[in-house]
Amino acid sequence: MSVLELSDVRHVFRRGGKEVFAVNGVSLAVEQGETVAVIGESGSGKSTLGRIALGLITPTGGEARFDGTALSALSKADMRATRARLQVVFQEPYESLNPRIKVGDIVAEPLVIHQPGLSRAQRRERVVAMLERVGLTAEHADRLPRHLSGGQQQRIGIARAIITGPRLVVLDEPTSSLDVSVRARVLDLLRDLQREEGMSYLFISHDLATVGTISDRVAVMYLGQIVEQGPTAEVLGNPRHPYTKALLSATLSAVVGERQEHVPLRGEIPNPTREPQVCVLSGRCPIEVPECSSGPIAVRLVADRHAVTCLRAERSDELLPTGEPG
Repeated sequence: MSVLELSDVRHVFRRGGKEVFAVNGVSLAVEQGETVAVIGESGSGKSTLGRIALGLITPTGGEARFDGTALSALSKADMRATRARLQVVFQEPYESLNPRIKVGDIVAEPLVIHQPGLSRAQRRERVVAMLERVGLTAEHADRLPRHLSGGQQQRIGIARAIITGPRLVVLDEPTSSLDVSVRARVLDLLRDLQREEGMSYLFISHDLATVGTISDRVAVMYLGQIVEQGPTAEVLGNPRHPYTKALLSATLSAVVGERQEHVPLRGEIPNPTREPQVCVLSGRCPIEVPECSSGPIAVRLVADRHAVTCLRAERSDELLPTGEPG
């Protein structure tokens, strides 16, 4: 049984009297001890998907199941109890920490909520042990968040998220606001904690190099849909969907190993208020054929656990570079 299972999940926002199709028919699973990354440009729907996985948003269609139970079926009391096993680390560390509360109380808050039987001394002992585990010290417990660096603040966010021993942590762009050296240390910390605790991660990011170093599998989102997913090395090293190729071609990635030839997409991103009835890349794809715009595109398995939503996945090598650097 998967720790997290998203089945044909859909979510529509209403803005200004119009419907915005933020997530449209996404199916994805995260196994025990696995890191699955969701990547895509801003507006692709990946953060909305993360909120659905956390139960913060009830999808307008499909189902999100955590440890086999539909999140939408949980009562408020059951969801509150589930929070101990389902946690999140946010993108901006300082904005996720109350600036008026000392670090020790911030990290202790999940214990107050989920383990009320602990004494103050027991909580303090657990907090200090957790701070030390994420590379901080007992004296940090008595400081305010503003007195810490960005990397230290993110370590506080991680400590708060894992102090109750969760099964799954949703990491929403957890290193995007950090500089390169601090980012590497935080990623090392996340890998170490996962190895020690067996936690699963849903890692949301636009940074392909970061994704390549931490994830086991990757799902590529575009216009609310997953267009390609599979083992990280396979998807980043041998992308089969034209959008994935275009995304990679614009990035200098240590995972791929070299700057990719530029793969052009025509036109602009379509209006998200129109639910796509055909391939989401129709009208922009450089290898499109008439069949691509004749109806919905089925998911195709092109290799072991490597799936692509593209009629021409086997012909994606026909993508012609422009000769310009990405």
